[in-house]
Amino acid sequence: MWLILFLFLSVTNPIFAQDSVDLYTQYRTDYFYQRDLYQKDYLEYLNKKDTYAQYGSLTAQNDKITATKNVLLSRNLMLKTYLMALRVTLVDSPNHQNEIKKWEDWLYSQNQLIPNLNSTATIKSWVETFNTQYISIQSELYSSLIQAQIDRRLKILDEIKKLAQSSKVDWSSDFSDKENKIKENFQLAINNTQEIQRDNHFSNFYPEAKENLDQADIYLKSLISDLKSTVIKNNQ
Repeated sequence: MWLILFLFLSVTNPIFAQDSVDLYTQYRTDYFYQRDLYQKDYLEYLNKKDTYAQYGSLTAQNDKITATKNVLLSRNLMLKTYLMALRVTLVDSPNHQNEIKKWEDWLYSQNQLIPNLNSTATIKSWVETFNTQYISIQSELYSSLIQAQIDRRLKILDEIKKLAQSSKVDWSSDFSDKENKIKENFQLAINNTQEIQRDNHFSNFYPEAKENLDQADIYLKSLISDLKSTVIKNNQ
């Protein structure tokens, strides 16, 4: 999952209100910072885990518990900052924004509990509870990610239509069919997000939805090519 999130934050150029740009830049920077901390804490956790497996001493056990809590804290912060960056791209999808904010708040509340987990048993119990909620987080995250990409493409489509209008091109007769196919693929992508999740396993619907988005991109590129050809022909 983290590879997809990393790629989204690395290469996506969101289109949103100007007053959201600074927040997105800040949250994006925060995410990469928290990602680096998580990677560092995870390596430390693996080290303490191996030490405890080798020696089994009380000191090694306590070190492992401390390292476990640190990696859980940094992982939650990494996920929270990613959600924050994603949320500000969803200016046209307030429902998704509200759902993401709910999970941001939940992650914050969980990080208030983690410092009090002082035994392997309490950590295990917390992880089991977290995992049941994490399925819902993943589902909302991917749904919002898909919606953000749809919103971006809709704005591109709108710009293409404005260009056609300014060029006095008859959109209804020449381009409406491809516009409908683009929107049909958007709806298919959204339909994929409605997949029912089981209690103990996340069923990743993103690859199927991405295929629909890729198909929409083909039609978008074709629209641009057709519009260019039409404008050139009309100006000859």
